[in-house]
Amino acid sequence: MENENAAQQKNEPVFALDIGTHNVIGIVGQSEGSQFHIAKIHQMEYSRRAMKDGQIEDIEEVAETAGKVRRMLEEDLGIELHEVYVAAAGRALRTQKASYEISLESNDPINSQQVAELEMCAIQQAEEELLAGEQPNVPLCYVGHSVIRYYLDDYPMSPLQGHRGKKIKADIIATFLPGEVVDSLYASMGRCGLKVANITLEPIAAMNAIIPHELRMLNLVLVDIGAGTSDIAISEGGSVVAYTMATVAGDEITEAIVQSCLVDFHMAEQMKFALSEGAKSIHYEDILGFSYKISAADLKEKVQPAVENLCSEICGRILDINGKAPAAVFMVGGGSKLDGLCGLVAKGLSMMENKVAVGGNNYMKRMVISEENVSGPEFATPVGIAITAMTNRNNRKYSVTLNGKPIQIMAREPANVMELLLLNGYERNQLLGRSGKSLTFEVDGERRVVRGGRPTAATVLVNGQAASITTPVRPNDEITMEPAVTGQDASITVEQAVEGYQEVQFRLNGQAARGGTIVTINGAPADGSRMIRELDVLKTRQLITLEDLCRERRIDPSCHRFTVNQNVQGLGYTIAPGDEIHYEWVAVLEHKEEEAAPQQPEEEKEKSIKIRLNGEALSLQQKHDKSPYLFVDMLNYVDIDPSKPQGNIVLRINGRTASYVEEVRDGDEVEIYWDTIRTE
Repeated sequence: MENENAAQQKNEPVFALDIGTHNVIGIVGQSEGSQFHIAKIHQMEYSRRAMKDGQIEDIEEVAETAGKVRRMLEEDLGIELHEVYVAAAGRALRTQKASYEISLESNDPINSQQVAELEMCAIQQAEEELLAGEQPNVPLCYVGHSVIRYYLDDYPMSPLQGHRGKKIKADIIATFLPGEVVDSLYASMGRCGLKVANITLEPIAAMNAIIPHELRMLNLVLVDIGAGTSDIAISEGGSVVAYTMATVAGDEITEAIVQSCLVDFHMAEQMKFALSEGAKSIHYEDILGFSYKISAADLKEKVQPAVENLCSEICGRILDINGKAPAAVFMVGGGSKLDGLCGLVAKGLSMMENKVAVGGNNYMKRMVISEENVSGPEFATPVGIAITAMTNRNNRKYSVTLNGKPIQIMAREPANVMELLLLNGYERNQLLGRSGKSLTFEVDGERRVVRGGRPTAATVLVNGQAASITTPVRPNDEITMEPAVTGQDASITVEQAVEGYQEVQFRLNGQAARGGTIVTINGAPADGSRMIRELDVLKTRQLITLEDLCRERRIDPSCHRFTVNQNVQGLGYTIAPGDEIHYEWVAVLEHKEEEAAPQQPEEEKEKSIKIRLNGEALSLQQKHDKSPYLFVDMLNYVDIDPSKPQGNIVLRINGRTASYVEEVRDGDEVEIYWDTIRTE
């Protein structure tokens, strides 16, 4: 009974939709042996712009157009369609190059598990670099990757297995698909009452229609020239290994016709179609209403620069992702039919012209039965979606063992370890792991970044052999998997972040004090054990000597004396841990100076001024900078400590009230005292 139901399910109609930039193409058919029999095909253009660069912008318009195509197919065939097979646009793919290096701890031969770990870490690196340029919180789905080059101890080497060395490195190019692309497809199909049975990628679908599996051992390139962009898929070693896109396509040719012939976009599209269909001459009407006739040769000449630019972009992307010219190139999509396109691509890739061809006839004739002509390259993607759906149905279920548990999985094209794990409840970070969060902060105006720890990649075995997440899964395979471990978030203390950081504990006038490196974070004091947080701003200064102490505590060194451990010390003294430091106010009067100071040369004495301070004679030597003495300078010569007020300070000069900034001259009578100690 189960086999009967399975057989019936295989023969149910397959409904495939190609959601294009300008239109929707629907195909209904069913399998007949190894071939797909197309029962009916319909296509319809949008009434207004609904797509941009492979992303659905107007969900309602896409849903309405897809719904009309569905209803036409249902009416023609007398059936109801509930499930649909669709494809995500290759032009929405994101590709990113990345490199990753692993140091080898032993001198044992390199094994396949180490190579798999190297590749997975490189994929993670590519995703991080790609996300740095994306909008915040935009999820990315991993699609595939290809290795550009391996290195062993900085020398190119392939393969790595079996060699010995100190470090291995891989340059890769990885491909991701924005999650919003898939979400918008589901939303559009849901609006018109359809359930998505399966989603594939447009480049994979086109390749399934054009390049048979037995040819994929070769390094082949498929280019699908659509309206918005040109999707590119590359095969090698039996599978599709990489995807990319060129950001120009058929619309650029149309725009060239618009500009050169002064026509609207719709008319330009008709002219381009006529040119690609081999018309000798083309009639058109410009935007002013005048009718013209142009030869195909003249129109081709007008669009030639745009065609050459398109080919240049395509060739550049192929060489960028493939690293070399491929064995052959297949061109599909409506834009591929432009005369001379294949020759220009061959020239750009330095290939023989017969190695670049428009695809669509040979393989599709073997795979497809149809009363309608669908062998043209413009039908490669919609037919490919249907063929992919049929293939998946014919191989719909098979058994594998995952971590000792037998499970049934849905076949995909291609089915690999990553798809198997994702379909069975594993999250993506369990496969690839994630680097720990980085930490960005600033030290004295310099931006610093501490990277998070690297993840430990998942360990994957297929039938006891080390494998990667892209290893194909076949019936009866035994897969074991240990999840990846996410790297630790970056963390660093003030002491680790500030070069030369030191702390010196001492006592100042009987109170505990700290010297060495003084740090503030966002304006608040911080010690060496403080953990730095994201975007913290650190400022540092040094308190090493008594001179630094004066600057830190705003102590005037000219009128204070320092003792360290009961010994008088100069300002250059380096403060040591445990020092007992005292400072006190010192009044320096004339008679004390004469006792302590050496004899001044006669010419120096002549430059001094003599005053009377609080009734006592005082000789003031000329300052080094020759600036005049101000009243505020006199505070250095009296036994008054402004930090310990005993009333109001009285300032008088020559019997009148004075200000701090008043100049003191030779012969002046100066008085400075507390008003609580002495009165008039």
